[in-house]
Amino acid sequence: MIHSTGRMAIALLALACGASTFAQDRPQVINIPLSRPGEPVQLNIDIVTARIEVIGEDREDASFEVTVAGGNRKIITPSGALPIEGGSYSFDIDEEDNEISFDTDHRAERVSLVARIPKRANVALSTVNDGEIIVSNITGNLELSNTNGPITASKISGTVIAESVNAEIDVSFSGMDDVNASSFETINGSITVGLPSNAGAELHLDSARGEITSDFEVVVVPTDETVTREEGQNGVEVRIEQNIVARINNGGPVLRFKTLHGDIHIRKVQ
Repeated sequence: MIHSTGRMAIALLALACGASTFAQDRPQVINIPLSRPGEPVQLNIDIVTARIEVIGEDREDASFEVTVAGGNRKIITPSGALPIEGGSYSFDIDEEDNEISFDTDHRAERVSLVARIPKRANVALSTVNDGEIIVSNITGNLELSNTNGPITASKISGTVIAESVNAEIDVSFSGMDDVNASSFETINGSITVGLPSNAGAELHLDSARGEITSDFEVVVVPTDETVTREEGQNGVEVRIEQNIVARINNGGPVLRFKTLHGDIHIRKVQ
């Protein structure tokens, strides 16, 4: 009952405030209680055009600061064009069993969202156009996808899977998952990953044209080509792959890097 009532309240808020008051430079702050305060949360945000920032804090609820940019539409009248401030849109925030989802429809021109959540969280964020993803102070697993904008994550303890196409990726770890791998992939951007000075890691490096630099001394490990073969009714497909493998401080969890036109930087963080 609490879950359904909360969803209805958010939907009505977007309709009642109207575009001119809810958009532009007047952000709305919405607090969401958790079903199980004090336990880790799962946050899911998927917006086509957005700046998304997630901040981990010592708290037992979640807070969302939302600004929706107005469009440039007009109403044509006999006396001329009448500009329309804002625009039409809606968004929903759902919480159920400590899983929070933020969704907006295609009518929103551009969304700026700042989410403040408990530090212990698994976070999945995605955007496509004219935006950026920023995450800080989270302990958990991050899945970050930004097609045409940068990804920045700092003070992360856990794992990160970050994918971009046309921008850089910059991730800084304060602690690392000892078992699960992290991966960073972009086509036209550089990848920078910061590790604690005493961290151990196994680097899998795939850089077609960029430079690879490291603040750490590394040991390059001889590797064999990986050959995979798939046979089916329509023929045979064989794939042969060779990557660079290097170890920091005798190795540790796997960090996979892949970029076509960008550089790879491994740096030390305090």
